[in-house]
Amino acid sequence: MDQERENKIRAWINHGINTKGAIVHPAGTHKVSPKSTFQQKLDSIKTLAELEGFANRRSLYDPSLPRWTENERAAIIHKKTEMQNVKRKRK
Repeated sequence: MDQERENKIRAWINHGINTKGAIVHPAGTHKVSPKSTFQQKLDSIKTLAELEGFANRRSLYDPSLPRWTENERAAIIHKKTEMQNVKRKRK
């Protein structure tokens, strides 16, 4: 990239920052932490489609994964019921 073009881009970025038309986040402020427990994973699910993929992970991704325990299965069904009830209340 030539110097003139780089200077124009920097000027455009600085203008956006100065006029508050751009949001600036310092490098390293976003941290992704993997969910380690079943409950953390279940709590992080926000949509029914996401929940369906999580619940049916063996048939969709890897059949060698272990089956859900009865308690885990009950928690997934409970989460699905809660999500469906919230969706119905909004209508």
